[in-house]
Amino acid sequence: MAIAQNPNFPSGLDIHPLGSAVSDSDARFDSVAQEDAIKAYGIAGRIWEASHAMLAYLDPTSPLEFDPPPPTFASTARGPITAIELGSGTGFVAASVAEWLRPESDLLIATDLPDVCTLLEMNLRASPAVLVRPLAWGSEEHVRSISDQLGLLKNGPHSRRLTHILCSDLIYFPTLLAPLLRSLIHLTSAPFVDDTSLEPPLVLLSYKMRSLPKEAPFWSAFGLWFEFVPVLARHRSTKGEEEVTWSRFSPGDASDETFVLVARRRSESLKWTVPEDDPALLSGVGAYLSESPKSDDQFEQLLLMGMDVS
Repeated sequence: MAIAQNPNFPSGLDIHPLGSAVSDSDARFDSVAQEDAIKAYGIAGRIWEASHAMLAYLDPTSPLEFDPPPPTFASTARGPITAIELGSGTGFVAASVAEWLRPESDLLIATDLPDVCTLLEMNLRASPAVLVRPLAWGSEEHVRSISDQLGLLKNGPHSRRLTHILCSDLIYFPTLLAPLLRSLIHLTSAPFVDDTSLEPPLVLLSYKMRSLPKEAPFWSAFGLWFEFVPVLARHRSTKGEEEVTWSRFSPGDASDETFVLVARRRSESLKWTVPEDDPALLSGVGAYLSESPKSDDQFEQLLLMGMDVS
């Protein structure tokens, strides 16, 4: 089910701009711009913390080496990128990612609720390789419209294949967890992929843990439909230097509970029936062709392991 009410103005909303050296240097995203955008667009008008983790991972000039490597890694061998960003908000992530894409071959589709698209259009009008489209989480109609408008998976000289889905700091309000998961399932199902020829797009998620008991239902349901791994990082070693150990990538300090994850749809799940009821989706109904509730513990295991890899 699509979101019935505007979730950008929850009861008791009291948020303030997030300052950073990156955003404060750009009048589109500095504290003044965020203050105005928050008044008009609620939570969509603020830059959220984990967006910086996403950009740090995708930055092709990073001094770090990543596993899995980011799609923006400066390789002449990579194919065209067609990415959809969910919940683009101010367009802060999209504006930076656009600078790392190849306008002649790549495309980033920034999406949000229809009213927020006005803000996105204003902030991204000068960005190359970016389109703005409405996509309310859970709306199959919006997903189908994007597919039809852009010729995704249609045979023809201008057809495209969706390669990546970007999700920056989207896992927070419990009422939004099922619609977000539903959109991720929509974008990794037909017509974007089938069970014989095309790989589902990779899902890149940056996530700041704020209240795990409230956010855990997303991960326990998401893991049923998607396999995912944490992004690991290490400093690039030069010739003669001892290789540095891989560790969980988090651009903050050692106590920072921010994760960057790379996920792919489970191939067997393409044959499952997606329940129409949001509570049923979060409880695992339909997964593994079973109507019984169930959950996945991938994220719980990542936390228990502490994410140190030797």
